[in-house]
Amino acid sequence: MEVLVALVLLTLFTLVTYRALDSVLETQRQVSAEMQRWREMAAAFVWLDSDLSNAVTRLDPRKPTSNVFHTRMETDGSMQFDLVRLLPEDADAGLQKIGYRCAEKKLMRLVWPEVDNPVGAPKEFPLLQGLTACAFRYMNLTGQWLPAWVPLAQQPLPSAVELNLIAAGGIAVRRVWRVQ
Repeated sequence: MEVLVALVLLTLFTLVTYRALDSVLETQRQVSAEMQRWREMAAAFVWLDSDLSNAVTRLDPRKPTSNVFHTRMETDGSMQFDLVRLLPEDADAGLQKIGYRCAEKKLMRLVWPEVDNPVGAPKEFPLLQGLTACAFRYMNLTGQWLPAWVPLAQQPLPSAVELNLIAAGGIAVRRVWRVQ
């Protein structure tokens, strides 16, 4: 009888220990997934910060609207902006045309092969996926936020770019970057 009671107690102890260990491991998996999501978001924000802080206007007197900050909103609600940025001193070309697109529950970084060839299709690099919402806004000289940017002679670049997104799990994130 004593051996039977000991076995029952050992079984109960083992069951409780197994459940506690399983709970700890499941929490660890969830925390790791959440940390990965925040690391991806931080990496995307670093790309945006680098590109926007190195934005340049490269106005060609023969084509006054070339190579400035452009925005576009599609009928499906997707948003995009593109610009020309300075590359680090050790880069060969010196300038690069890049862009960002919010579409299909993703934030994409776009890289054109040539600065002066708008016909060439950009390479797309997904930065964030599984977004519920994603939108850009642009600040003018007077501090007003605009849904689209129209370059002006006195201000070819916006003062700032705002990104609003809702990540998986309903987490709302708003970031603002000063443009050069």
